[in-house]
Amino acid sequence: MEDSEAFRVAVRAQAAAMLEGDASPYDRTLEIWRLAMGEWPGPDGDEAGISLHLIWGALTDWVELRPTETDQAEAHMVTAAREWLTIEGDQQAEAEYFDRWVHDILGYERRAPVQS
Repeated sequence: MEDSEAFRVAVRAQAAAMLEGDASPYDRTLEIWRLAMGEWPGPDGDEAGISLHLIWGALTDWVELRPTETDQAEAHMVTAAREWLTIEGDQQAEAEYFDRWVHDILGYERRAPVQS
Protein backbone atom coordinates (compact mmCIF):
# COMPACT_ATOMS: atom_id res chain seq x y z
CA MET A 1 0.00 0.00 0.00
CA GLU A 2 1.18 3.50 -0.72
CA ASP A 3 0.40 5.13 2.61
CA SER A 4 -0.75 4.13 6.04
CA GLU A 5 -4.12 5.87 5.69
CA ALA A 6 -5.06 3.61 2.77
CA PHE A 7 -3.84 0.64 4.81
CA ARG A 8 -5.88 1.70 7.83
CA VAL A 9 -9.00 2.23 5.71
CA ALA A 10 -8.62 -1.27 4.29
CA VAL A 11 -8.10 -2.80 7.75
CA ARG A 12 -11.12 -0.94 9.14
CA ALA A 13 -13.25 -2.23 6.25
CA GLN A 14 -12.20 -5.82 6.89
CA ALA A 15 -12.75 -5.51 10.66
CA ALA A 16 -16.18 -3.94 10.14
CA ALA A 17 -17.15 -6.64 7.64
CA MET A 18 -16.11 -9.27 10.18
CA LEU A 19 -18.50 -7.78 12.72
CA GLU A 20 -21.28 -7.67 10.13
CA GLY A 21 -20.84 -11.41 9.66
CA ASP A 22 -20.85 -11.45 5.85
CA ALA A 23 -17.83 -13.78 5.79
CA SER A 24 -16.11 -16.04 8.29
CA PRO A 25 -13.94 -14.29 10.86
CA TYR A 26 -11.04 -16.42 9.63
CA ASP A 27 -11.40 -15.14 6.05
CA ARG A 28 -11.47 -11.50 7.19
CA THR A 29 -8.57 -12.09 9.57
CA LEU A 30 -6.53 -13.66 6.79
CA GLU A 31 -7.18 -10.58 4.63
CA ILE A 32 -6.09 -8.21 7.45
CA TRP A 33 -2.92 -10.28 7.87
CA ARG A 34 -2.25 -10.01 4.11
CA LEU A 35 -2.76 -6.25 4.22
CA ALA A 36 -0.37 -5.95 7.17
CA MET A 37 2.32 -7.92 5.32
CA GLY A 38 2.91 -4.88 3.11
CA GLU A 39 3.28 -2.38 5.97
CA TRP A 40 6.71 -2.73 7.65
CA PRO A 41 6.21 0.22 8.62
CA GLY A 42 4.23 2.39 6.29
CA PRO A 43 6.21 4.99 4.34
CA ASP A 44 5.00 7.69 6.73
CA GLY A 45 6.43 5.86 9.77
CA ASP A 46 3.15 4.31 10.92
CA GLU A 47 4.20 1.09 12.65
CA ALA A 48 0.70 -0.35 13.11
CA GLY A 49 1.29 -2.84 10.31
CA ILE A 50 4.00 -4.64 12.26
CA SER A 51 1.85 -5.30 15.32
CA LEU A 52 -1.26 -5.99 13.27
CA HIS A 53 0.75 -8.52 11.27
CA LEU A 54 1.72 -10.33 14.49
CA ILE A 55 -1.80 -10.26 15.92
CA TRP A 56 -3.74 -11.34 12.86
CA GLY A 57 -1.06 -13.83 11.81
CA ALA A 58 -1.18 -15.53 15.21
CA LEU A 59 -4.97 -15.69 15.07
CA THR A 60 -4.96 -17.32 11.62
CA ASP A 61 -2.22 -19.71 12.74
CA TRP A 62 -4.40 -20.70 15.70
CA VAL A 63 -7.11 -21.93 13.32
CA GLU A 64 -4.65 -23.59 10.96
CA LEU A 65 -2.59 -25.33 13.64
CA ARG A 66 -5.43 -26.24 16.03
CA PRO A 67 -8.57 -26.61 13.92
CA THR A 68 -10.51 -28.10 16.83
CA GLU A 69 -10.21 -24.66 18.48
CA THR A 70 -11.59 -22.71 15.51
CA ASP A 71 -14.63 -21.43 17.43
CA GLN A 72 -12.44 -20.10 20.23
CA ALA A 73 -9.96 -18.54 17.78
CA GLU A 74 -12.74 -16.91 15.77
CA ALA A 75 -14.26 -15.46 18.95
CA HIS A 76 -10.87 -13.83 19.63
CA MET A 77 -10.79 -12.54 16.05
CA VAL A 78 -14.16 -10.85 16.50
CA THR A 79 -13.05 -9.37 19.82
CA ALA A 80 -9.80 -8.09 18.32
CA ALA A 81 -11.70 -6.52 15.41
CA ARG A 82 -14.27 -4.88 17.68
CA GLU A 83 -11.56 -3.46 19.94
CA TRP A 84 -9.50 -2.22 16.96
CA LEU A 85 -12.47 -0.33 15.55
CA THR A 86 -12.98 1.29 18.95
CA ILE A 87 -9.40 2.51 19.47
CA GLU A 88 -7.89 2.86 15.98
CA GLY A 89 -6.43 6.30 15.46
CA ASP A 90 -5.68 6.98 19.15
CA GLN A 91 -1.92 6.39 19.41
CA GLN A 92 -1.90 5.68 23.16
CA ALA A 93 -4.88 3.32 22.93
CA GLU A 94 -3.28 1.58 19.95
CA ALA A 95 -0.03 1.07 21.88
CA GLU A 96 -1.98 -0.48 24.75
CA TYR A 97 -3.99 -2.66 22.34
CA PHE A 98 -0.82 -3.89 20.63
CA ASP A 99 0.92 -4.62 23.92
CA ARG A 100 -2.05 -6.52 25.35
CA TRP A 101 -2.84 -8.53 22.23
CA VAL A 102 0.74 -9.31 21.21
CA HIS A 103 2.08 -10.17 24.65
CA ASP A 104 -0.72 -10.82 27.13
CA ILE A 105 -3.25 -12.56 24.90
CA LEU A 106 -1.15 -14.16 22.16
CA GLY A 107 1.94 -14.83 24.25
CA TYR A 108 4.78 -13.24 22.31
CA GLU A 109 7.71 -12.66 24.63
CA ARG A 110 8.45 -9.08 25.61
CA ARG A 111 11.90 -7.85 24.72
CA ALA A 112 14.23 -7.08 27.56
CA PRO A 113 14.95 -3.36 27.91
CA VAL A 114 17.98 -2.24 25.94
CA GLN A 115 20.81 -1.25 28.25
CA SER A 116 23.45 1.21 27.17
